[in-house]
Amino acid sequence: MSIDQVTLARELNHLRELAQKKWEEDPLPTGRDAEVRLKKEIQELALESHITDFETDGYTVLPPGTAAPIELFDEIASVMEGLAKRLKTDNPAVSGLGETLYHMLPEHPAFERALMARAPLTLVTYLLGYRAKLSQCTGLIKDSNVPALGIHADHSAKFPAPWSPISNYSVVTWVLTDYTRENGAVCVWPGSHLRGQPVPENLVMAHDHPEMRVLEIPRGSVIIWHGSLWHGALPRTASGRRMTLVLPHVRDSVQPQELFWSSVSEEMISRNPPRFCTLMGLTSGPPWFQDGPDREQFVMSPYGGSKFE
Repeated sequence: MSIDQVTLARELNHLRELAQKKWEEDPLPTGRDAEVRLKKEIQELALESHITDFETDGYTVLPPGTAAPIELFDEIASVMEGLAKRLKTDNPAVSGLGETLYHMLPEHPAFERALMARAPLTLVTYLLGYRAKLSQCTGLIKDSNVPALGIHADHSAKFPAPWSPISNYSVVTWVLTDYTRENGAVCVWPGSHLRGQPVPENLVMAHDHPEMRVLEIPRGSVIIWHGSLWHGALPRTASGRRMTLVLPHVRDSVQPQELFWSSVSEEMISRNPPRFCTLMGLTSGPPWFQDGPDREQFVMSPYGGSKFE
């Protein structure tokens, strides 16, 4: 399949121009300013205990009412039910993830509101920095008799081990229906993020290991974890459905799994805060084709960064 490189480059540059205008409204901080701003945001939102959770356990849970009103969770669940009827999904019979809906962000503004929810985004910033990018916007729907999801670390598929203590990948999980053992709840190995290693083969299906913690938490909760955390999900035996919105993020230097700028619209940029453009990858270093870079995109600031820093 041939690619119209001129059209592709023109579209990307147009979106980046819109991003620059949004950026000028509220430039993201750098260096010491970023540290000060993040500390202030953590204090304003009373997230100090969740930072401690990250350091000791490698994950944290925001209880209902912290990330967003319960109505947003219910709206997302309703939208996902509709999307499942018309979008191509993975086969739930062979995947511990269940029925999987990909690239949902352009489908409904509710996903944008979840992405920009202040408390989860502040915790992502703690792990990945202000220039973190969204990597996926994925829906998981589990009916009855979905097998267990093997225990793994998200870094395993993306970075060679051993891993540094710094997270390059972080998942934000919106719990749209109650998590119970019978409902196929997520389980985690607290502190495993400090090992910096993939899950040993003999532990991949060790969901009943005494070190594993089952997260039985109510609808309206949000789980956020470090990319090195060992985690999985129990087999689902309950009736009805278990529904989850998954929003993985990556550092600015890491390639996202979904190409968001190819589907983001001017309307989406217009109705969201400036940071939305960064999450879409529109303020990262621009790619180029045979003709080389657009030098205008590489205007340097006095402190050595690009004009987007």
